[in-house]
Amino acid sequence: MKVGVKQSDVTNFTTPLLVVNLFKDVKVPGGATGAVDKAIGGEISKALEAGEMHGKLGETLLFRTEDKIPAERVLVIGLGEPSKFGPEEIRRASASAVWAAERLGIKQMATIVHGAGIGGINPQVAAEATTLGSLLASYRFDKYKSDKERLKPGVENLIILERDGNNLDSIEAGVHHAEPIAWAQNFARDLVNEPSNVMTPVEFAARVEEVGENTGLDVKVYDEGWIQDKGMNLMWGVAKGSDLPPRLLVIRHQGAGKADPWLGIIGKGVMFDSGGISLKRSEGMGGMKGDMGGGAAVVGALLAAAKLSIEKNVLGIVPAVVNSPGGRAMNPGDIIKGLDGPTVEIISTDAEGRLIMADALSYARELGATYLIDIATLTGASVVALGNKVAALFATEDKMQRLFLDNVAQTGEKLWPMPLFDEYAELLKSTAAGVKNSTGRDAGCITAAKFLERFVDKKPWAHLDIASKESTDKPYSCYRKGATGFGVRTLLRFIEDWEPN
Repeated sequence: MKVGVKQSDVTNFTTPLLVVNLFKDVKVPGGATGAVDKAIGGEISKALEAGEMHGKLGETLLFRTEDKIPAERVLVIGLGEPSKFGPEEIRRASASAVWAAERLGIKQMATIVHGAGIGGINPQVAAEATTLGSLLASYRFDKYKSDKERLKPGVENLIILERDGNNLDSIEAGVHHAEPIAWAQNFARDLVNEPSNVMTPVEFAARVEEVGENTGLDVKVYDEGWIQDKGMNLMWGVAKGSDLPPRLLVIRHQGAGKADPWLGIIGKGVMFDSGGISLKRSEGMGGMKGDMGGGAAVVGALLAAAKLSIEKNVLGIVPAVVNSPGGRAMNPGDIIKGLDGPTVEIISTDAEGRLIMADALSYARELGATYLIDIATLTGASVVALGNKVAALFATEDKMQRLFLDNVAQTGEKLWPMPLFDEYAELLKSTAAGVKNSTGRDAGCITAAKFLERFVDKKPWAHLDIASKESTDKPYSCYRKGATGFGVRTLLRFIEDWEPN
């Protein structure tokens, strides 16, 4: 979908579909919606009076204009309650409009900037959210379907209309900021949506290397020989059970000076997780192709940072493996020494993500990262605690935690702070090694975080457990069923706002 901006009165613009909006329980529309209502003979007001629409978030109502205005049809989108209105609601309303247009077979549509008028949202922020919601909603992954099975063609052109010339620069800035973010997030969704027989560690590395270098990132890919020679034995312990060789990706965006601090972001890249010898139940195992959602989010955030020329130094590391119960697979009871940190007793081979992340965190420190973030579909325990819409946030520095939480309103990717009390570290004590990799069900997401904390060497660090957020089993927010790209915007916003001490 291409997005453009034009100065025009909504009642004078020629388009197959014009999108306007209203808040919940409004009976007399104002602003642009009121102008359209008046121009088409009060049809919107009549429908509201008759109870045909209540303005709930994402609710739609379609009108034919009967040539009263140049637009052929008008679509009214509900914005929900004014007290709960913000960028996420704009994105959702915009997504609903795109999906409604698709059902009508519309290829070109025009919209006002949702929230920039009566909604009181800054025009640039509102335009970014309108654009982002539209572009994320237009994404589809149907490359393996036949021509007959594919969805009908989507919207090709979206024009954002603004009557006030004083707002045009701000609106265009919002659009131009949203476009690379949507592109990067949709690329991350592609990576997660691919089946694991296609998206192997080698294929993942090849795609990221090609796209990354074309975007201005420095991408280095290391193979299984290098991983073993380097002493990343925790990563190799997970990878060696599979016939599919691992890859370690090191991605650099140098937006500041060489002497400036580096922010290290590590993403879990388990291309498929069978559980290894500690085999998972078959029910739901197909979803484990998305166990590399954290790695995909890191890639997306770095791509967007490069496209937006963000003036920060960011180091991304993605350990890419497949966790399989092959003849060389590690066993429960094995003891492994990684690149740095304590020896690890393997209690469960299904607690593999923290092993590869431990080596990656150690390597990020070796490469000079002084601030660390990791993001991973790490534990089912986080899903039990917070469900499938909210990610768990752990941080050793209040400043990092505040920055993540302050950005939730802008990104719409919900986070909840979790504790890192030392008492939970006691559960990780091993009688045979420095630490064990699993403590069982109790406080599972917290003890997993405490395990990772052992490998950050007291550097400022944040950990995001995004299990089950990497995909959705039904349309939600701006997303169709499938991968969401959760974490791309959260990481990018942190990168944009991060100021080292």
